[in-house]
Amino acid sequence: MTNSDFQRALKHQHAQRESAPGFEETWHAAEIRYRRARRRYKVLAGLAATVAAVAIVLKVLAPGPTELPLIEMGELLGSTSWQAPSDVLLPDHQFDLYQDLPALIESTEVATGAFL
Repeated sequence: MTNSDFQRALKHQHAQRESAPGFEETWHAAEIRYRRARRRYKVLAGLAATVAAVAIVLKVLAPGPTELPLIEMGELLGSTSWQAPSDVLLPDHQFDLYQDLPALIESTEVATGAFL
């Protein structure tokens, strides 16, 4: 390709290219984009306000907590039993340790008390 062929091809390509849009077209396109953005913002703001209003109405209309019946301490203690978690590790004894303790041997001297 020679230099003149290249220049002819370049002029041909330049002639086929569209010119840049004018100011009015550009301004009109920008206004359309702005209106779309504002409309989208208004719709989303309205939707958020509606959701907030519905949430407030549902919170106001929701029934309050019901009072639970009071439990008397005697009923609670009579119906429950407590056992230490380590009791399952202890052997099962058949006698009551507190009943089978021997009586303490008394000291022969009055002031010293029992032998330990």
